[in-house]
Amino acid sequence: MKRDIQAVFFDAGYTLLCMDPDQRTLFLRACAQLEIEIVAEKFDEAAARANALLAPRKPGAVPTPYSQEAVDRFWTSYNRTLLSACARHPEDAAKAGPLYQCFTAAMGWRIYHEVRPVLSRLRERGMRLGVISNWTGDLEDVLRSVGLHQEFDFILDSARLGHEKPHGEIFREALKRAGVACDSALHVGDSPEHDVDGALGCELGALLLDRTGRYEGFSRVPRISSLEGLFEHV
Repeated sequence: MKRDIQAVFFDAGYTLLCMDPDQRTLFLRACAQLEIEIVAEKFDEAAARANALLAPRKPGAVPTPYSQEAVDRFWTSYNRTLLSACARHPEDAAKAGPLYQCFTAAMGWRIYHEVRPVLSRLRERGMRLGVISNWTGDLEDVLRSVGLHQEFDFILDSARLGHEKPHGEIFREALKRAGVACDSALHVGDSPEHDVDGALGCELGALLLDRTGRYEGFSRVPRISSLEGLFEHV
């Protein structure tokens, strides 16, 4: 039976918006700027190794209060892992800090084409709209820069809140701010672990957004290829 959905929550990265240029392009440009030679064919494996650092962490792992220094340390470690796996010269891993600074200085964001129309249709239906994202403290600024900030009733940035997905605290805070019960809320995101597991753990409805067909065999919740697909479920 379809739920009586009154609120829809969204992940941010690769759900509402994506890096522009993409991560690989930005990384290679930053490396060239710092004269770091990269073995290009090793990048994908290196990125997979670094992305393992983004796996769900234990409850309480997010530093509180918010610390930009902690954010910088994490992403410096991420880039050190990348460089250790794909830099031609191992000693270049020591440039992870400057690389992180070059990367973030050049990073931009692009909204997926269907986002604005989808949010508009949901708002016309009277839905409460929110963002729940494992982010680095500047999510509100990023959404403001691309003109999306005003579309949401609230924005939860894990670094600011002190809790991250998939743990229940961040989802319960979303329910509180939306003023709805768990069975009246739907969460949409691109991660089975962070988004689907987190939402189901708090008894919200969940949709897995799979833009590239990466999770073809996934069946625990409905899988959609674009945000337009959520209208089959609200």
